[in-house]
Amino acid sequence: MKIPDVLETKRLIDFTKKLIQTPSLSLQEQVISKIIQKEMQDLLYDEVHVDDMGNVVGILKGSGTGPTLMLNGHMDHAGVGDMADPFSGREMDGEPFGHDGPVIYGRGAVDMKGAVASMIYAGGTIKKSGMKLSGHVLVSCVVREEMARGEGILHLLEKGWKADYAVSGEPSGLTVRIGHRGKMELKVTTIGRTSHGGFPQGGINAVMKMNKFINALQEKYPLPDHSFLGRADCTVIDIKASPGALTPIVPDRCEVVIDRRFLPEESEEKLLAGFRSILEEIREQDPEFKYEIETLKWFPSMFTDPESPIVKAMLNAREKVMGDPGTVSAWYFGVDGTFINQAGIPCVGFGPGNEYLAHTPRDVVPAAQVITASRVYSQLIADMCKE
Repeated sequence: MKIPDVLETKRLIDFTKKLIQTPSLSLQEQVISKIIQKEMQDLLYDEVHVDDMGNVVGILKGSGTGPTLMLNGHMDHAGVGDMADPFSGREMDGEPFGHDGPVIYGRGAVDMKGAVASMIYAGGTIKKSGMKLSGHVLVSCVVREEMARGEGILHLLEKGWKADYAVSGEPSGLTVRIGHRGKMELKVTTIGRTSHGGFPQGGINAVMKMNKFINALQEKYPLPDHSFLGRADCTVIDIKASPGALTPIVPDRCEVVIDRRFLPEESEEKLLAGFRSILEEIREQDPEFKYEIETLKWFPSMFTDPESPIVKAMLNAREKVMGDPGTVSAWYFGVDGTFINQAGIPCVGFGPGNEYLAHTPRDVVPAAQVITASRVYSQLIADMCKE
């Protein structure tokens, strides 16, 4: 069945603007957490909980005979950078941003305050419709997602919040996403020996040793493919040498940081072994080559089976609201849904806005997509949890 359209669209858009107008960098989400809590209460959620970290969970209570569905989003945003008037939340013509119709502008608009508002109002629509639920609905708005360690969602899950299925509202252009590649950051250090810059042959230049590794990485390092998640990637994102150029000295240390996007079948041990094999091959050819390697960050990959009930239900809800199920694909970045999946809760992605505008000075979300996303979420709740 298609649910009655009782969504208060103006109120939803005004709330989206209010969220965007509220600065909420990671570790600074206290104000927006209170705003979300109050909005859920005003929309007559059955229960609203705020934990010691600032995560907010609104509950629509069912009879307990059906599945529990979690709608998840994060309330923090990336740094402002050189974005002009980042907290205006103003409506603008969408054409310069590649969208038809008006868009809402401001830091965090697409990543992901538009979706957070849509999810909260989906719950409000269900309450307003008077629909009886067999399963519970949890709308979870978490902190600290942008720090890329999953601190907010992991804290929530460790506190015992559970669901049978989940949706991540990260931007997807209103198409269905089932995962993303993982991210590993590692540091490789080459070790040389200092000498005076006027007598370089008296030392061992760590930068020149690193150059061997970077060249080998480009020429000899294989990267696998995945049918949904795409090709793995490997990129050098930082490099520095010491002691530095203050005095004329041959550097004895050179460090690079590597961003390696990996696939579900690749473990940390396997990835480290791949880098070590290249480094060891260089050392066999160059007795002066010395190195160290360490993992700096690890963000797991996410992949939900395309045949999972939540994926099929999401496609079905989209078709009921938008006229067709759309496509199934993957995000290019990581989302908190990976930690939800790891907790044994199959998670699917669906959200408003163009993900490629996230973290850019062109951070906008189309007003029409915010409204449509909320209707799709409401339809999904009805399909999965209606009594």
